[in-house]
Amino acid sequence: MPTFSRHQIAEILEIDEGFLIRLETEEILFADAASSNAPYTERMLERARVAHSLAEELEVNLPGVAVIVRLREELGTSRARIDALVRALRGRGFRP
Repeated sequence: MPTFSRHQIAEILEIDEGFLIRLETEEILFADAASSNAPYTERMLERARVAHSLAEELEVNLPGVAVIVRLREELGTSRARIDALVRALRGRGFRP
């Protein structure tokens, strides 16, 4: 899985590194402690992209961004669980 430095994320998203530091302070971004050179995963890159969009385009404050990002990820997890359940039921011959 590719990893990224703070500088790389800032370049990819064309945003200020200071914004990423604020995301870290608000615990919206988390560094991977196992990697000192490139501590951010693709998931954190996506979190930074969404956070920046919410903050800059929709003027959501950082605590609001934190809630939205968390709920967005929880929704994705729930969707995956529902899809797995539907596949399991279909495998047993159940047709909704």
